[in-house]
Amino acid sequence: MTYRARHARIAPAIPPRARSAESSRARRGTVLLIIAAVTFMLALARFAVHLAEPSFLARMFDLGIYRDGGLIVRHAYHFRSGHPTPLYAWVSPGGGNPFTYPPFAAGIFAAASFLAPAALQWWMTALSLGALIAAVWMTMDSSGVPKSRIRTAAVVAVCAVALWTEPVQSNFGLGQINLLLMAAIIWDLRPAGAGGRAGQAGRAGRWWTGAATGIAAGIKLTPLIFIPYLLVTRRFRQAAVAAGAFAATAGIGFAVMPGASMAYWRSGLFDRANGSPRANLEFFFASAWNQSLRGVLSRVMQHAQLAAGPWLIAALLTAVVGILSAAWLHKDGFPMLGLATCALTGLLISPISWLHHWVWVAPWLAALTAMAIRSRGAGRRSWTVMAVLIGLVFADGPTLAFITGSQRELNVVTDVPMKHPLSWHGIELLAGNVYVLAGLAGLLAVFGWGVARAFQPGRIMTAVPDAAPGPAGLRSGQAVPTSEAGT
Repeated sequence: MTYRARHARIAPAIPPRARSAESSRARRGTVLLIIAAVTFMLALARFAVHLAEPSFLARMFDLGIYRDGGLIVRHAYHFRSGHPTPLYAWVSPGGGNPFTYPPFAAGIFAAASFLAPAALQWWMTALSLGALIAAVWMTMDSSGVPKSRIRTAAVVAVCAVALWTEPVQSNFGLGQINLLLMAAIIWDLRPAGAGGRAGQAGRAGRWWTGAATGIAAGIKLTPLIFIPYLLVTRRFRQAAVAAGAFAATAGIGFAVMPGASMAYWRSGLFDRANGSPRANLEFFFASAWNQSLRGVLSRVMQHAQLAAGPWLIAALLTAVVGILSAAWLHKDGFPMLGLATCALTGLLISPISWLHHWVWVAPWLAALTAMAIRSRGAGRRSWTVMAVLIGLVFADGPTLAFITGSQRELNVVTDVPMKHPLSWHGIELLAGNVYVLAGLAGLLAVFGWGVARAFQPGRIMTAVPDAAPGPAGLRSGQAVPTSEAGT
């Protein structure tokens, strides 16, 4: 007998019951994967039909503004007057919208403007679709769900549902960059390690963690909300890197475009934030497409300026509750739920949150689905119901049309008189502000869940064990005793 044969370890026999359960789980995963794949193909086919419409690419209005801004930076824009117009004094020829992004973003758009409009539109569509899939996959991967067919099926199913939501459809239709920025932030701030074990503090081993978030904020200011989130979760180095990267983008803007940078940071930014005549109020604050706290208050009070005071108070309270809730979730070992909660907080408190800003519904759906997979019993049902409700609220379909009386096949937000938001009354106020109402309800639910976990007798607020035992690893209402706490 050889040495290897004498010292070989005999594999323990697998009990028949365990083997049967594993086989049943594999079969269930295969069935779910097939169903999810069919659903995704149907959603993709619907998207392809819209993409094939001659007017689809022509409607990418925001992408056109990006390209025009880039052409202005390159001094390649055709001005009828024969004299170049400053970047922040220019408005688009068709819709009267100004260029509202920081100068650093204009520099990036200048590089993209070398592409022909049609090529740029196809590239943006392909990259946005890839970013959506990547964001969902990273969220699921970092939520503690073990690799399995069930996890793959969940990723495919969430991508299918996300493709049917109004924010995602709006991003494709307008040629917006929100999906790209969202995927970059998730990649930057998600927990480290393959499989995304719950409870890890983040990608602490990489010194540049936070840089992508700071650069994203330099392109579009809304990701700045993640810097206080990093500070509250005691990730000071990551917060410093993010702040430094953002400052670097502003410095690059001043170095390359000093005049435009001075105009933006000194007056242009505040003109838009304060709602001055230069800000084109028709598309701001009281607009039905502005699904933020300030938008809701402006519509309810029927005056954008009068709503500024109440909005500041509401935004401050929401920011405190939202950042605290996100920090609790991170500390308790639910980092992706914490990240999504921080993003939700930013959407609510921002003075402007257009429909297409709410693409964070995709990682929210992925995080809730992951919690449902990891839970049992009543917990699994609760997470599943929450995911379904969110999918219905943001669905791009005739949701609740029977309540609003609209015959148009649009979602609940756009099943109201969108061009006359100050005339809303009764059920229209609920339907027209449903994104904000759903966001507030979700934020309060997360906050209440954190308080309940904090006061569980004999338990501490801590992480689910890293080695969560498969799809049914987290029982309903389970908290981890001190002796079992993950790090």
